[in-house]
Amino acid sequence: MMKKALLPVLILVAAGGTAAAMVYNKRQPEKTEVVETAIIVETISLESRDIRFSIASQGNVIPHTETTLVSEISGMVREVSPKFVTGGFFRAGEVLLELDPADYEVEVQQARANLLGMQARLALEQAQAEQAKKEWDMSGRSRNRAPVLALRTPYLEEARANVLSAEADLKKAERKLALTRIRAPYDGMIKEKRVDIGQYVTTGTQLAVTFAVDFAEVRLPLSDQDIGNLDLPGPAESSDPNSNSGPEVSLSSTIGGKTVTWEGRIVRTEGVIDQKNRVHYAVARITDPYCLNCTAERPPLAIGSFVRASIQGTLMRDVIAVPLQAIRGMDQLLLLDAEDRLRIRQVQVLRTDDKYAYIQDPALVRQQAITTNVYNPVNGMKVQRVKDS
Repeated sequence: MMKKALLPVLILVAAGGTAAAMVYNKRQPEKTEVVETAIIVETISLESRDIRFSIASQGNVIPHTETTLVSEISGMVREVSPKFVTGGFFRAGEVLLELDPADYEVEVQQARANLLGMQARLALEQAQAEQAKKEWDMSGRSRNRAPVLALRTPYLEEARANVLSAEADLKKAERKLALTRIRAPYDGMIKEKRVDIGQYVTTGTQLAVTFAVDFAEVRLPLSDQDIGNLDLPGPAESSDPNSNSGPEVSLSSTIGGKTVTWEGRIVRTEGVIDQKNRVHYAVARITDPYCLNCTAERPPLAIGSFVRASIQGTLMRDVIAVPLQAIRGMDQLLLLDAEDRLRIRQVQVLRTDDKYAYIQDPALVRQQAITTNVYNPVNGMKVQRVKDS
């Protein structure tokens, strides 16, 4: 019985010993050294230079002066100028159309006749007043004590007033006669013709819409960032129409499949921010848009044209042009340090274009920027720079 009881214990001891021997004699795995792989990248050495930015914008060409001509008198349109057509050019002072002057010529004659009558009556009153003075003096009394009626003073003043009134009536009649000839207020162009020969017009009738062609304007929207890179004219300079203090602007448009450019200048800012899109507006001016007085061949810049604008910006000192592929997100620059490791650096980008991001940071000069597109970069990861051939 004792032997049967000890048998299971002996079996367990033997099994444990066998297992311990197997664990002790197990072969250990060979240790392998982990090799850190390096991504091959291209780099560029960063250098600073002075850059004058060009600010891009766009807008429509509009006239600086647009006028709705209205009739100041009534009458039948008797004659129109050959230039009184939509798109017709005219010079300042040219007669665009003429109303029938017959009734107004009669008014002038009546006013002139009335004036002659008032002048004759004045002459008569002057003679009678002079005679009254002589008669009073013959009485031996002082003229200073004479009654005004005795010297006919009120009648003389009334006659003088009547002459002045008649002269004013004549001027009024002559002005109405002159208004039968509607003249151009400036060198310009007919935008819209609203009356024609044979039509009867009354006071206030709209005759045409015209605009001046001495220069045209373009409203150019600008962002806050754009404003910071432009030397725009101040309020005092903007109010001076002859000021040339604003930046130059090049305007371009496509005409007949060809790109045509015109030169202008920013002359003022509108001084308010558009509440809808939060942009500022600068106004560019183009002299002689229709090239009426040009000495060189140049296509006209028609009112209503859509143009692209390139505005000359301020000169920025010590700016670094970084290729866009070196920028991650909006403000991270990928650099290569002296130990060939990738470093992610926070930067402040001044502005960007289609190729470069511009940064002003002296600490970045002569550092190596990684231009290869690195997928999921990690700060401190090993990279290998492509050697220059």
